[in-house]
Amino acid sequence: MKNKLELYGTLGPADCSKDILKEMLRSGMTGIRINLSHTNLRDCESWLQNLYEVSEELHMIPDLLADLQGPELRIGILSEPLQLETGSTVKLIDSSDYSQISSSDSGIPVPYLLLSHLKNAQTIRLDDGKIILEVTDSANALATVVSGGTLTSRKSLAIDGLSLELPTLTDQDLHNLDVLARYRVTGVMLPFVRGKDDLLNLKKELLKRKLTHVRIFAKIENQAGVDNLPELIPHCDQIVIARGDLGNAIPLPALPAIQKKIALLCKRTKTPFMVVTQLLASMEEHPSPTRAEVSDIFNAVLDGASSLMLTGETAVGKYPAKAIKILSDTAFEGLRFKMESRFL
Repeated sequence: MKNKLELYGTLGPADCSKDILKEMLRSGMTGIRINLSHTNLRDCESWLQNLYEVSEELHMIPDLLADLQGPELRIGILSEPLQLETGSTVKLIDSSDYSQISSSDSGIPVPYLLLSHLKNAQTIRLDDGKIILEVTDSANALATVVSGGTLTSRKSLAIDGLSLELPTLTDQDLHNLDVLARYRVTGVMLPFVRGKDDLLNLKKELLKRKLTHVRIFAKIENQAGVDNLPELIPHCDQIVIARGDLGNAIPLPALPAIQKKIALLCKRTKTPFMVVTQLLASMEEHPSPTRAEVSDIFNAVLDGASSLMLTGETAVGKYPAKAIKILSDTAFEGLRFKMESRFL
């Protein structure tokens, strides 16, 4: 029954060693994601080589998903992590080419396009909403830290109620597509899909590179993606309910209903779908999950998810292999319950 679900981890500094990758694969992981928002495939070559060697040793062929940057706003490069204290004032500075390196005392580098749309009282969410700012002086690009934390380079950035027209793929995305075959990538995840044109643009670039066999995973992370879901389904292999940024784009209490609606439409159209983000978030720090987390996994399986994915739990968490084991065992219980309930 385990093989009826695809179970993914995310490759990162916490799980890139051969021993941990081997344990994760033995625990039920069927594939792994590499987050290209902060890096590129070439820079991860040593991690990927470990994955290839362990896979060959275990006689397995795990999926490798490349999660692109896509049409997403991010902060620029910081010379060091920036500690933002609640109640403090911070300046937003121009880094439209994402190349400017900001010292901790100069401010937060953001795209120039965003600076030109600042208005007083706007809410800015950084790092999937973990850090929240409020614009207090748009003329001078100053904001007050409403909810503080430690900010590192290239974290996500969103302004409530503001939608900007951005290209489907960045230059870095195109460079990564150029080397997909070299690194044995089997699937591409496109973030912040807004409509079918985003998926058609990605398909066109894959076709140019003779990579039509590579699966396309459409990440639903904004209201446009939710609204246009019916037109996305024919142009991708799998829908991804990416609850991190989606939970920033809509009122958080509405997120469970949106997840259910997406799942129902995917089931109705027989479209595979994935559930991702904070499935086992507590296991980044603790060896055991919460009751709510295992219930979340179980219910995602009952809703018909074909894939489940861990992110920070494996990439930077303290217990990556244990997290995969919990994910696998809980998903198995969900599959078993579904099978047994047919005969009740």
